Amino acid sequence: MARPSAAMAENQPSVSSDSTTRQRIVVAGLGRIGVDYACAFAMHPFAEVAGFVEPRGDLRRFVRGVGFSAPSAPTLARWLDKNACDSVVVSAPAADALAIVERAVAAGLGVLVHGLAAMPAEIATRIAAVLSGSEKATAAGSAVMFQPTFARARRSGALSADRVTQVRASASVSRVFSPLAAPDRDVLDFLLADLLLLLDAAFGPIAAVKATGQKLYGDWLDECQVEARFANGLATKIEASWSVPGYPCAAMVIEGSGGEGRVIVSDDALEMDMPGLQGRVVAASEPGNARFEGGEASAIAEGYLKSLAGDPAASDALSVPRATRVARVVESVRSSLQADGDDREVAS
Repeated sequence: MARPSAAMAENQPSVSSDSTTRQRIVVAGLGRIGVDYACAFAMHPFAEVAGFVEPRGDLRRFVRGVGFSAPSAPTLARWLDKNACDSVVVSAPAADALAIVERAVAAGLGVLVHGLAAMPAEIATRIAAVLSGSEKATAAGSAVMFQPTFARARRSGALSADRVTQVRASASVSRVFSPLAAPDRDVLDFLLADLLLLLDAAFGPIAAVKATGQKLYGDWLDECQVEARFANGLATKIEASWSVPGYPCAAMVIEGSGGEGRVIVSDDALEMDMPGLQGRVVAASEPGNARFEGGEASAIAEGYLKSLAGDPAASDALSVPRATRVARVVESVRSSLQADGDDREVAS
């Protein structure tokens, strides 16, 4: 695929002005998100797509058909036999991700794992253990950590344990079903991990949960209510559900209050009423919104390159330990649901 034009490059956030730092990226896993990563890195002036790893031949042919000329192979080991790169983006299904991560770390490569927080806790924990032994940069990619209003709320300190003593949070998923068109996955498979990532980044790890839920259209969970206790003692209530008719959009909201006032942050806006933190900020006015609106892979790719350049905020947003903790919280929520709302400690 062609390099971006000079005009396009001028509009890209700058990571480094030294072209020798350009990262050679291999994308492992060519589902929708893998193709999105390939496009995001190909358009960035300080990265290049060095190759692809995908066991399915039809998907390898697809990326060549849309304009990528980089070499591909069914396994990372076979690709590395003939080629070289700096980092591997693992966008493969959870069942295949561990083997790719192990090979990448053994080869001394940087690793970005997409969706680690939403993987089964056992797999996420094993991947994190492998990544902990890497001498190169490792990251867990989730676009929500770069969502501009939530990022602004964290940077400002409004959404922090220092100012907030009561928290409520909710996530609604942009799908509405009828009894004749029931979902094939439950509501926890969608935005819950993202919401938990934001809560962990703002208030620290969650230590225990108690969850209840409803099944409206069959065997799959349609609504969930979670009482969560953070390690610092802060408590929160979390709700997850399908969107209601007339509002067919995914949405997340976190409301916090304390002795200094209150803060409400959503995908659309941030409202603060605290000493030194007043007013309303809309997502569209934030400098990072264009990158975020460019797609989840675009936001994560930019964050990964910034982390390689030493940006501490980007490195924190891509934290592997946080993503692993969240995977364990989701597992504890499921365990509590199966036990009719019993308290569940989150494994450390």
